[in-house]
Amino acid sequence: MGDEKNPFEAVQAMMLENLEKVQGATQSYIDMVAKAMGGFPGADEDRIANFKAYLERQAAANRDFVEKLLRAKDFQEAFRIQVEYFQSQLKAAAEDAREFGTKITSSFNRPTTG
Repeated sequence: MGDEKNPFEAVQAMMLENLEKVQGATQSYIDMVAKAMGGFPGADEDRIANFKAYLERQAAANRDFVEKLLRAKDFQEAFRIQVEYFQSQLKAAAEDAREFGTKITSSFNRPTTG
C-alpha cells in the first residue's frame, strides 16, 4: 500500500535499480570500444588507455548526476543539481581543451627525425 500512497518513491526506486544495470552495460561498452581501438592502424596503448579513462570519468559523472537527480527532494533541489552538473561539465570541457591544446603544441615542438 506504500506504493499507492507515494508512487514517486516506487518509480524512484525502480529508476535507481535500472541505473545500476546501466552502469554494468556502460562498462562493457567502454571495454569493447577500447578493445576495438586496439585494432586500428597506429593504435597506441597509452592513448587507448587515456581515452578509456576519459570515457569512464564521463560515465561516472553522468551516473552520479542522474543518481543525485533521482534522489532530489523537490524541484528546487533538482534545478540546483542540474546547474551544478552543467557548471562542472563546462569546467571539464575547458580543462580537456587546455590539455588537448598543450599536447598539440608540444607535438609541433618535437624535433623531427629523418
